[in-house]
Amino acid sequence: MEFTTAKLKPASWADLSCPCCFRPGAPLCEDFSPADNALKVKGIRSLLKAHGLAAFVVPSGDAHSSEYVSDADKRREWLTGFTGSAGTALITADAALVWTDGRYFTQAAQQLEGTEWQLMRSHEPGVPTLEEWVKKASLPGPVGADPRLVSLDFAEEWTAKGCAPLELVEDNLVDTIWKKQPLVSCNPVKPHPLEFSGERVADKLLRVGTDVHEAGCGALVLNALDQLCWLFNLRGADIECNPVFLGYTVLTVASAPVADEPQSKRPRVNGGGEEAEAGTAALPVHATLYLRALDPDAAAGSADVLATVRAHLQAEGCVDGTAVRVELAPYASFGAEEAARAAGVGVAGGEAGGLVMLERGSATQAMAAAIPAAQRKLVPVSPVERLKAKKNAAEVRGLVSAGRKDAAAVVSYFAWLEGQLGAGTAVSEAEGADEIARRRKNMPGCVGNSFPTISSTGANAAVIHYQPKHGECSPIDEQALYLCDTGGQYLDGTTDVTRTLHFGILSGMPPTDDERRAYTRVLQGHIDLATAVFPAGTPGMMLETLARAPLWRDGMNFLHGTGHGMGAYLNVHEGPAGIGGGATHIEQVSEARRRMYLHPIEEGQYVSDEPGFYLEGAFGIRLEADLVVEARETKYAWGSRAYLGFRYCTPVPFCRELIDLALLEPAQRAWLDAHHARCREQLTPELLRAAAAGDDADFKRSAAWLERVTRPL
Repeated sequence: MEFTTAKLKPASWADLSCPCCFRPGAPLCEDFSPADNALKVKGIRSLLKAHGLAAFVVPSGDAHSSEYVSDADKRREWLTGFTGSAGTALITADAALVWTDGRYFTQAAQQLEGTEWQLMRSHEPGVPTLEEWVKKASLPGPVGADPRLVSLDFAEEWTAKGCAPLELVEDNLVDTIWKKQPLVSCNPVKPHPLEFSGERVADKLLRVGTDVHEAGCGALVLNALDQLCWLFNLRGADIECNPVFLGYTVLTVASAPVADEPQSKRPRVNGGGEEAEAGTAALPVHATLYLRALDPDAAAGSADVLATVRAHLQAEGCVDGTAVRVELAPYASFGAEEAARAAGVGVAGGEAGGLVMLERGSATQAMAAAIPAAQRKLVPVSPVERLKAKKNAAEVRGLVSAGRKDAAAVVSYFAWLEGQLGAGTAVSEAEGADEIARRRKNMPGCVGNSFPTISSTGANAAVIHYQPKHGECSPIDEQALYLCDTGGQYLDGTTDVTRTLHFGILSGMPPTDDERRAYTRVLQGHIDLATAVFPAGTPGMMLETLARAPLWRDGMNFLHGTGHGMGAYLNVHEGPAGIGGGATHIEQVSEARRRMYLHPIEEGQYVSDEPGFYLEGAFGIRLEADLVVEARETKYAWGSRAYLGFRYCTPVPFCRELIDLALLEPAQRAWLDAHHARCREQLTPELLRAAAAGDDADFKRSAAWLERVTRPL
């Protein structure tokens, strides 16, 4: 898809005036700095006229197609007031619309109430997609977009649905009116030790280079931040809760192999934890890594970052004169022309004179603009994304360790919370979130949260991604369901756990029959997925029905995926695989989601298991654990495909007061008793003491709580 370029048209400004002071002859005055929602909308509309546009698209992502973005990139949130992590806004001369998915229907409805913004409930019957709405609206002019924020996937789907080409806007319209926009993040980059990564950078680059070459390409251009972190065994802090740094990389592969140099002859550990043959011929790989921390405006210490990263790369086999070379460059030096140059576009006989590989879901129109369409090879999943998803032995050890440490913090928090409520001490939802973060930070190797904790009581728990705020949230009600979805970032792994509790035991007010039945159906789905055995290569869409079937039998469902991929001390959400598809009609599932849910589940992947049920205005239930895919012994082992199952990495108990034992199958009941026995075994006194920060009374309370709630059913 080609973009045309939208430029300001001063000759047509005679009929324009600033929305704040009505000064004529320009779309905005120099003092325009809107604070309220209505004035922001007016400012964008004034700029639409100035650019000759009929509409402007504002997606949620950044230049790296990130799900979670830095404060400087929260354009859609700032413009609309809707704070969810997923959604797309469209503004025209007379309409302002926000599309989001089922996780955020309740939240978006609340946050957009009283504004001009109209909520478009994606995938619901009768609700058009963004492209369908634009096509039907017959707008009087082009639709503008910032090419830095438009993925190749989005652009392709836009034209496939019959929309006129988007018009490139060189200066984002939101940035133009966002006068107090935060500065672009720029934090130090740190090496991720080999004891946790399990594989040297040089060996990762050689594996990726081989895949690029075998795909018929000479280069790979990447912008996905978690892929860069994994590939170079580096971590950062440029996005809250995500240990990533802002950067790009261009990797090129020579067409002829050369013998490994001595530095590369050491045994290499591949993604499966096995040693690769030493001394074999390798395709020379060259990579340029563009780092925000090396920009001219970076804070003092950029020289230290440069020295640290160079030393790290050298220690991990990237040495001049060998098969693997890595150059470092400032983030600001990367652009469309630089991407094409580094990839060898137009260089006759150069290293990468052929096809350039781009991941369609993350690569943007801006970064690919100087690469001719005929030289682009768009792939649904980059080699880095695919290899990153299959954790090696060192990463799995770290994930199991992180899961136990985080479980100790969660159990310690639940015991503390029950004690506070039992003593009549009020605890707000936000105070609860703060307390679990405090206890998590006591654990060895903890860096922080993997996402803002969802601490929600009663009706608030029906807001799937509820975010409590001090002074605006509710006190945790001991007579209502309490949903806590939380996770941690540790040097050895990433966690994501959800439990739903009821504290009616304190007041003699038990949960209702409907609450117990709903909880038990969610629990049954959670167990049935966690205990699944299946042939390698089975897609997540097939496993999805195991988690939803108990709910479907009672006419219940939930409007989010059942499981997502997870990183190893990386993003809490990652691809390429996912478990889902049952939240909506199959015809409403986007191409990107289809690819995710149809991607094979393979040994070494790390995924969540999180069915739920939400009754708006009443309660919400979700149960979530982290699972590592591993090989399974079966009685017959029929066929050529290995059989797989899940290793359960979240030793946190379930709420026995909410379980309707009459609904459980015998195998489910046996699994629960075995799980609770593992909780007692794995949550050692040492871990519980760490969560209590040495407070003996706190430790004893946690140990007693754990012993009580894990008794056999």
